[in-house]
Amino acid sequence: MNLSKPVNPIRNYAFGSVIAALILFSPVLAFLVIIAAEMLIDLLMVGGKSAVCVLAAGGIGLVLSRKFWRRPWVLRQLKPEPVPGNTAIAPAPM
Repeated sequence: MNLSKPVNPIRNYAFGSVIAALILFSPVLAFLVIIAAEMLIDLLMVGGKSAVCVLAAGGIGLVLSRKFWRRPWVLRQLKPEPVPGNTAIAPAPM
């Protein structure tokens, strides 16, 4: 690592702006989650038994879809395949 080389300030500003955006938008996201939860509670109170059945069917469908939509060729891969050619990583030139 070359410590005499200055760090790119654009990278620092981008990282700082992402952190600031997350801090500023987290209350908005929390508010939207609370609104969605209240809407779900109202739906359950008004809809009664049918709304509970719809939510249960949706939850079961989500679980089943995640189970059956997996890519089997990725899950069944037992060992990594060797890469032909020169794969050694050399240090960066100074």
